[in-house]
This record gives sequence, structure tokens and C-alpha cells, in this order.
Amino acid sequence: MTTPQVAQEKTRLPVAFQKIWGFLEKLFRPFLEAFFPKPHYLEGEEIKQVIQMAQYRAEVPKLLGALGTLILVPALIALGLTSLNHSERGQLVAAMVVIFALMCLFESVQSWLLYHQWQFIVTNKRFILITPHPERRGFADVIYLKGGKIQVLDTNFSKSPFWGFFQALTGSRDVMLSMSGYEFKETGAQVKGGLRFPDVRPADIKRLEELIFG
Repeated sequence: MTTPQVAQEKTRLPVAFQKIWGFLEKLFRPFLEAFFPKPHYLEGEEIKQVIQMAQYRAEVPKLLGALGTLILVPALIALGLTSLNHSERGQLVAAMVVIFALMCLFESVQSWLLYHQWQFIVTNKRFILITPHPERRGFADVIYLKGGKIQVLDTNFSKSPFWGFFQALTGSRDVMLSMSGYEFKETGAQVKGGLRFPDVRPADIKRLEELIFG
């Protein structure tokens, strides 16, 4: 049977954790918002649609991360054993495998970060774009556009053959958004000053066309 004092301490424990969590959240919020910025909404502003990259852009990083982790652990053990045995060839092979595993983990983190940074938010008052910073790797920016500013929406295959393969299977496309229209050339028309939003699902492209031009 618990005494009133012990029971009172138990009820205070979650409150203490909440205060600590709130303090840590306030402390690290400016740092986190440099990577995952949150848009500021106007009074009466309602979200109509939130577009992110296709789901395979979230699943591939998980597979790369799992592969890198599975390879890294035995590779480190092998590197340690070959170092003890003074096997130069074994050390070289193990070191190469460790580097490959680290590359997989690095690519996994980078792809996961990009998936969560790219967002296109359509509200009843404006368009909000969250994109990776073009000059500061890893950071992201929030861009606010007044309704009607986007003049062109064009779809293209990815410049990457790897992601282009997934696009061919799923129907996703890179979407070019421009405020200045097309630039006509002898060989055809090209979006002028466009922003490339990667790997947008077909349903999101259709809905986006309705919201922009409807």
C-alpha cells in the first residue's frame, strides 16, 4: 500500500518530465528549424493540400540505412581482427567495406533529410514552399508566394537514372514550377527560371493543377 507522500511524488513525475521536455524543445527549436522549418500561417488561413515527394523516397533511405548498419557491424569486427592478425590485405578489404557501409548510411541520412524538407503547401490565401537551401547543404528555407504567382507547371523525368526508374514504375514526375512562363527556343519550349520539385505523385500533380489553374 502506497503512502500519500509516495503517491504524490508519482503524480508529480510526469509533470517534471513535461517541464524538462518543454525546456529542451525550446532550447533546440531554433536549431531544428534550420533543418525542418515550420511555416507561419496567417489568421484565417486554411490548408488545402500538402504535397511531399513520393513514398518510395522515404522507403529507399530506410533500406540503405538498414543495409549500411548490417554491413558496418561485421566489417568493423573484421577490421579489428585483421588488425590483430597483421593481415594487410584483410585490413584493406575490411576498410573498404567499412567505407562502403558508411557511404550507405550517409546517403540514407541525406535522402531522409531531403524527403522531409521538400513540401508544397497550398492554402486558401497563398502557396508555401519548403525547399532545401540552394547554397547551404542540409538547411532548408520557407518561401511564401501569393496566389496566382505561379504561371507554369511542367512535368519531367528526374535527371537521376536511379529515381527515374522509380518514376517509370509509379508514374511520379519532377514538377517544374515557374513564375515567369516558358522560354521558346528553336528546339522547343523550356521553363524559364523554374523550381524543380522532385518525385511528385500523379494524384498530387492533378490536384495541384486544379488548385493553381482552376
